[in-house]
Amino acid sequence: MNFLHHSWKPEFRQPFGAVPLNSTVILRVKASEIEKLKLHTYFNDQETFYSPTKSVEANFWEFNITLPEVPGLFWYDFSFEANGRTYAYGTQGDLLGGEGKIYETKPPSYQITVYNPERKTPAWYTNGIMYQIFPDRFNRGSDFSLDNFHENAILHPNWNDTPHYFREKDNSIKYWDFFGGTLTGITEKLDYLKSLNVTILYLNPIFKSQSNHRYDTGDYMTIDPVLGTQESFETLANACKERGIAIILDGVFSHTGDDSLYFNKYGNYPEMGACQSKDSLYYSWYTFTDYPKTYACWWGVDSMPNTDEMHPDFQAFIFKNKDSVIKHWMKAGASGWRLDVADELPDPFIKGLKTAMIEENADSVLIGEVWEDASRKVAYNELRTYFSGYELDAVMNYPFRDTFIDFIIGEKSSGATARMMMSLSENYPKDQFMGNMNLIGSHDRRRILNVLSEAFKFLRNRADLSYRLDDEHYALAVKRLKLLSLIQFTFPGVPCIYYGDEVGVQGFEDPFNRRTYPWGNEDLDLLKWYRQITQLRSDYPVFQNGSWKPYDASDDLFVFERRNDDTLCFCLFNRNAIAVHLFKQPDCDGCTGLDLISGETVALSPIVVPPLSYAIVLTTLKPDN
Repeated sequence: MNFLHHSWKPEFRQPFGAVPLNSTVILRVKASEIEKLKLHTYFNDQETFYSPTKSVEANFWEFNITLPEVPGLFWYDFSFEANGRTYAYGTQGDLLGGEGKIYETKPPSYQITVYNPERKTPAWYTNGIMYQIFPDRFNRGSDFSLDNFHENAILHPNWNDTPHYFREKDNSIKYWDFFGGTLTGITEKLDYLKSLNVTILYLNPIFKSQSNHRYDTGDYMTIDPVLGTQESFETLANACKERGIAIILDGVFSHTGDDSLYFNKYGNYPEMGACQSKDSLYYSWYTFTDYPKTYACWWGVDSMPNTDEMHPDFQAFIFKNKDSVIKHWMKAGASGWRLDVADELPDPFIKGLKTAMIEENADSVLIGEVWEDASRKVAYNELRTYFSGYELDAVMNYPFRDTFIDFIIGEKSSGATARMMMSLSENYPKDQFMGNMNLIGSHDRRRILNVLSEAFKFLRNRADLSYRLDDEHYALAVKRLKLLSLIQFTFPGVPCIYYGDEVGVQGFEDPFNRRTYPWGNEDLDLLKWYRQITQLRSDYPVFQNGSWKPYDASDDLFVFERRNDDTLCFCLFNRNAIAVHLFKQPDCDGCTGLDLISGETVALSPIVVPPLSYAIVLTTLKPDN
């Protein structure tokens, strides 16, 4: 008995990956010594059985199926009999697709994502390079003024101080520390961003709030005075536009702050808030269980009361009104939004918000904070429809970050790494896969140098605020970061630099991962590296929009190609700190290529990759290739 189906290979499934509504898909199996072969499909609780037709190729059987006319996840697996017993065939237990497995019980099914293809992600986004800024910590601008801070703010006089949380006995924070970064400070450093070939600026929240992170929104229509004014934002937006940079704002809509215009728990705003009276215009935005003391809040944090995103008044304020939050700030210069905790927002809310964005700017982009495979994310027992074609253009690609970190530090083989990335490529519509926000650092994770040094292992989770990597661990981390960042800038998706990662900023968990940008104390060698790889991506469109394919290699060597109509590049990454690795592509015997990093001509039979190193080889193929 033999049975094989491989969802990534064209001889078994065409077309590859996610497909538009009402598409025809051909599924094939290669089998011998079996009988009673059936295809089982599942869509929206409807189960269907199909019988095969014999292929012209020996031992192949095929099924021609028409997929649904509405978006969703279409699942399939197979059953057959052999030697008087019944068997099933589905994907492997990791649910990642590819070559499957024979089971004697119900198997895990293969996934096909069905989506509406009418909306396209704009090229300015998918071809771009993103830079994320935590506004308080990037640059103290010429407009900085002590008069703009609220009474519970603690200002660090020294820009290079270490961030700190001043917690009360109940673990709450009454006094927030600030460093005084401003929007004008960002404007004054835009030429620095252009030296990194940045075309997209993603800002953590900028609206009036009590905290330094500003995820506890106080007033959606007002720039936090510490950061500046609406005029400051518009000046920044105009200066960005002059330099070909688009701005993405952070939209925090699943909750507000308790000290806000809308909730007004402490009476700091003149307008009556939901916590002050049931007659408040904003009372319907919130859910109270024991008014006014007890209410639904974000993950039990009572300073962040949850909103009712499905209430018409809230939706009107956020995105439906002519001067809604979304439209107001897009008119002021924003080109898109990143949705904080997208899993907390109902799909109809996201769909409505995206529709409002398109009404304001057809080329706008909506990114969601989703930490897993977003094509099949289940949140609060509900399968999300982020990639239906009506909601998100892209998501933060945490699977990319986690997978490649594990590869670089030796915890995942190159084969397992390729398998994870192939699964995303298979499950995501092409626009979403090419638009993945590929991050390796963020305000929610340890600084990447600390991660790659593996310092957390020998510190036993002691995130010492004064800790700095010693020279040996720093050198190792930088070598690994060069590998990881080069993967990031040659892989499909939109690479995102977290401010300061490019110059050696260190730090463990929040707040230490939110240190200030070290103006005047940068690691200039690392900065030079980032300028080189951002220029590489900018100069070669194949890294922006080319197809990709991984190759089998040793566990320590990750290899993939990027290809478009006139360019083929082999991208090779050797994580081993001692061993040289070789890669030989039979089709390239006798060929030469240009290493785009070293500028040297190299032979392709084989390509030699030194320890903890890389090769990005632009090939010159023979005419018959």
